[in-house]
Amino acid sequence: MSKADIAQRVQVSQTTVATILAKLRGEGYIREEGIGDSTGGRKPVLFRFNPDKASIFAVSLRNASIQIGLLNLAGEQEEKRDYSVGNVKGMAYINHFLDVLGSFVEPVVRNQTNLVGISIVCPGVVDAKSGTILYNAKLDLYDIELKQLVEEAFGVQVYVENDLNALVIAEKQFGDASYQDMLYLSIDEGVGAGIAVNDHIFRGYGGSAGEIGHMTVVPGGVNCSCGNQGCLENYVSWPAIYARVLSGWFTQREGERIVQKAGGKPESILPVHFVEAACEGDPFTLRIVEEMAEYLAVAITNVLHFMNPQTVILNGAHVLNNQPLLGSLDEKIKQRAMKIVLKGFKLKQTALGSDMNLLGALAVMLQDELQVGRYNVFLQQGK
Repeated sequence: MSKADIAQRVQVSQTTVATILAKLRGEGYIREEGIGDSTGGRKPVLFRFNPDKASIFAVSLRNASIQIGLLNLAGEQEEKRDYSVGNVKGMAYINHFLDVLGSFVEPVVRNQTNLVGISIVCPGVVDAKSGTILYNAKLDLYDIELKQLVEEAFGVQVYVENDLNALVIAEKQFGDASYQDMLYLSIDEGVGAGIAVNDHIFRGYGGSAGEIGHMTVVPGGVNCSCGNQGCLENYVSWPAIYARVLSGWFTQREGERIVQKAGGKPESILPVHFVEAACEGDPFTLRIVEEMAEYLAVAITNVLHFMNPQTVILNGAHVLNNQPLLGSLDEKIKQRAMKIVLKGFKLKQTALGSDMNLLGALAVMLQDELQVGRYNVFLQQGK
């Protein structure tokens, strides 16, 4: 962009823009990027954000794995590794994480002069301000002061955030979701959500907002680990769908197409096999898809009526590109929801790629350290 373009977008004088650009150039955050077309006078110099100004260690903590990447400020990977977790939980999980983080970080830290810090995303209830994992039942993590532990171990700035909240921020920075009010719904090993209200992450009083997986969709239904019955998670998560497929196969010899895609081995069935069978019109798979769509439509309609988001963004290996599911879900939401909440509403898939959690970690750092995304001037051109 030229100085004139920036001045027009931000609605300040070109003199002010020139002063700020000079400072940012001096700090290495922007660089000249050629010459633009003339509109009658001298051809303008064009400027671009410099993503190689600094690097960040992005970390995604999962129930079964740990992913660590070295990224520049545009999310381009310089290096990435995945580490198995096994069955460790509690402090054993944290100690294992610190060990693998050390093996990845220490050789790089010695050679890096432009490192911003380490940004970590993880499931569960997180106090982002203090960097504490307050609650994660599956990993047996309670009141773990992760930020303090990592900063003491490596001597760099550390950021910690809930993974779904991080993905909400990433959708705005790296995806195509420039919405002020949205629900990011992840349907995977479990079911959870990140919520943006008026362009800010909504955390709730105790930081546990977004536990949509424990919304009751079947009163008196299946017992849930949370102590409730009929929770959404027990009907649409991948473990629930996988169990449904196995039950159909071993009791009625249903789901043959899915099993065939897994090489004839039911224990090897993956979400991609389920999606492929659905898209090919397999009757057994489509029955499960219809059940999923019904349960999800109940939950999403409740959210629409309660918070009236502009969009719901879906993520999950057995959901993405599952066109029969997406089509049926969209139709069921339109049948259930009041017309007023559907005005301008969009049901979308995530626009982020396979390494979305690392992008989420980067997005958190960009927002907290550089204020990227806190102001939506560039997202609302002309408004």
